[in-house]
Amino acid sequence: MNSSRSQQRRERHRRYKLPRLTATMTCQEAFRTIARGCLDDLVENQQATCEGNREALHQMRIALTRLRGARSFFSSSIPSSEWSPLKGELKWLNKHLSQARDLDVALKRLSSVEDTSPQQSLDRVWRKTWSTSHRELSRALHSRRYRILLRDMLIWMENGNRSPDSLKPSTSLTTYSDRQLDRWYKKLIKKSRAFDDMNAGQRHRLRIQSKRLRYALETLGQLLPSKSHAKVREFLKSLRKIQKCLGQLNDAEQGRAIATTLATRDDGARSRSLFPTGRKARKRMIKAAALTFRQMAELKPF
Repeated sequence: MNSSRSQQRRERHRRYKLPRLTATMTCQEAFRTIARGCLDDLVENQQATCEGNREALHQMRIALTRLRGARSFFSSSIPSSEWSPLKGELKWLNKHLSQARDLDVALKRLSSVEDTSPQQSLDRVWRKTWSTSHRELSRALHSRRYRILLRDMLIWMENGNRSPDSLKPSTSLTTYSDRQLDRWYKKLIKKSRAFDDMNAGQRHRLRIQSKRLRYALETLGQLLPSKSHAKVREFLKSLRKIQKCLGQLNDAEQGRAIATTLATRDDGARSRSLFPTGRKARKRMIKAAALTFRQMAELKPF
């Protein structure tokens, strides 16, 4: 019975739900609504993450990415005072979540490989590293530093927009969103033109930029004119494809980096081989991503 209850706890997690925004909201109100939902997701998934629920951890990372992306999207409409220390603390939290998540993805890949005797030896090393990473994450999520971060974020969100600048007339949410989405879209397309010549780090940064645009569009696309909805849906489909292609490349790179760190003689070469980034496979994924970027450039959704 206790084992059953423990399993149920591990399976509990909260998935992201799009916030309800209206055209009558100010940009500050829209940001607070989005940010509150992200904080709720962090809080609701914390316990399950500490219990080893991989999906809950994934949802915490999504919430954090959406929160940071929303702050960037509305940066010209919300005060920047007190953001700097919060930004640093969010980076600290993201580091812990990312390290554990990267190991989750790598270990899943490792588990899918045929179970042989040498593989069992590798499996023990990786699982020990995974356990260590998740213990560190659990300590971070139970720390006073994390509680203070959540408290300060909430205070900043609720009271930070009371500054004199926020009392000035602002652009309507619909107009601001349309302009900002178009601006982010153009920046992404411009950077993607050099995609074929990018290294792994540059592709990763482009992936983050694509992901933030996708999250912003999923949240604020509901405010765009109905005549543009078909193009927006097509554009979102392309962004998801980009995220998948670049995500596979990044997972392979991260897996190989972890494997290199854990490498011990023969086991090192064997474990690195589990995360193939062969020239043909990499070229195929890069080609698919480059084609999708070109198709996105022709859409002009905004």
